[in-house]
Amino acid sequence: MNPDLDLRLQSLLKALSDVILPAIPVDQSLARDQTKLVIGHLTVIAAHWKHALNYELESLRLACALAAELADMGLTSELRDELSAAVARANTLDRSDYDDVSASHRTLKQILARVIAGDDSGALMPPALKNAVLRYSTVQARRERIWHRGAGLDPDAATLPPLNSLFTRETR
Repeated sequence: MNPDLDLRLQSLLKALSDVILPAIPVDQSLARDQTKLVIGHLTVIAAHWKHALNYELESLRLACALAAELADMGLTSELRDELSAAVARANTLDRSDYDDVSASHRTLKQILARVIAGDDSGALMPPALKNAVLRYSTVQARRERIWHRGAGLDPDAATLPPLNSLFTRETR
């Protein structure tokens, strides 16, 4: 009988927390700190793994919506073509394949970053483009704060809803 992923992660966490960490001498601070880091990462992975594909799909959907909005804002034909190709690719990928979804999202974000950075002329970002980016960023930043809440780095983590709120229709 194969243990499921949750059980395997919990077994690793228990071994690290209850056996390995206590066995590391107190004067070995680097080894103790690194073990605690691994425990922290595994704890976050245990919370994320079931939601990772849905999180990435929604992030890709939001990036595609931004790309579609920006494509009509006076971009160079090269950037507009790249955005269109990335969105077309995103619309045809296998939505059950995490690696494919993630790679498509990364590609689209790289192109969007180039659009947002603009050219080297020093010209100000057009207001419509700036407003579209700010709307997207407001939504995505909150999603990322909720997603990374378990890392314990957000000073206002207590004000954020739980991770599963990202995947309920009311909060999306």
